[in-house]
Amino acid sequence: MQFRFASIEKLPEPPQIHLVKGNFVHRVLELLLAHEPEMRTVDAAREAFEVARVEYEPSARFKALKLSVDAIDAFFKDSRELVNGYYRMENPRNTKVLGLELRLESDFGKFKLGGIIDRLEHDENGDLVISDYKTGKTPDARFGANKMDNMHLYASLCLRVRGELPKKLRLMYLKSSTPIEVEVTPESNAACEAAAIETFDQIAESCQTGVFETHRSGLCNFCAFKKWCPEFGGDESLAQIEAPQIYPTIPRD
Repeated sequence: MQFRFASIEKLPEPPQIHLVKGNFVHRVLELLLAHEPEMRTVDAAREAFEVARVEYEPSARFKALKLSVDAIDAFFKDSRELVNGYYRMENPRNTKVLGLELRLESDFGKFKLGGIIDRLEHDENGDLVISDYKTGKTPDARFGANKMDNMHLYASLCLRVRGELPKKLRLMYLKSSTPIEVEVTPESNAACEAAAIETFDQIAESCQTGVFETHRSGLCNFCAFKKWCPEFGGDESLAQIEAPQIYPTIPRD
C-alpha cells in the first residue's frame, strides 16, 4: 500500500529528517570525491561540508522540517559525525572514482528502469564496484545481504548501459563505519532481472484489478499512510482526499 500511495498515486508525504540528513551527507561526500585524489584532504572535506550546508539550509526540503535552532545544530553535528564515520572506513585519496551520483536507465522490454548510483569505482584489482552510502543503523549480519536488492539492479543497469557487470556491491554504513559487501555473478544478475520483471507483472496486475496486497511489519509504524491502510482499519479511498490536506507539497529546489 505504501508503494501504491507514494509511487503510483504520488501522494505527498511528510518531510522526514533522516532522509534529508542522508541526502545532505551524500552531497558532502559527492563534493569531496569530485576532487582529484590528491586534493581529497580533510580541509577539502570541511569545505565540502560548508558548501553543502549553504545549499541545504535555504532549500524547501530543509525548511519543511521546521527545526528549532537547537535541532538545526544537532542535525549538522550528527551529519559531521557521519562524515567522520566515512573517514574511519577508507582514505578518500585511494578511491578510484569513475562516476558520482551516476544516473543510468535501460529498457527492460515491459518497462524502463532507472537509478542513481552513489559511486562507481575500480578497486585495487581493477574490478568494477558499486558503492552506496547508508546513514541508518547497520543491519544484523544475517540480513545484510537482503539490503542489496537495489544494488543488484544497479549492477544490471551497469551491464546494460556500460557493457560491464560489476564484480562487487558495497554498502557503507557511516554511523558504525561498517562496510557490507557481496559478489556479483552472471547468475545473480539473471536472478535479479527475473525478480524485477516478476515484480513489475505483479504491480501491473494490481493496477488493473485495483487490489494491492497488504502485509504488516515493523516498518508500518514509520509509514505516512498507515491511517488509510486496510490492515489497520483505514479507508484507502480517503487517502487521495485527506493526504494532500494533511501533508504539504514540497516543491523541488
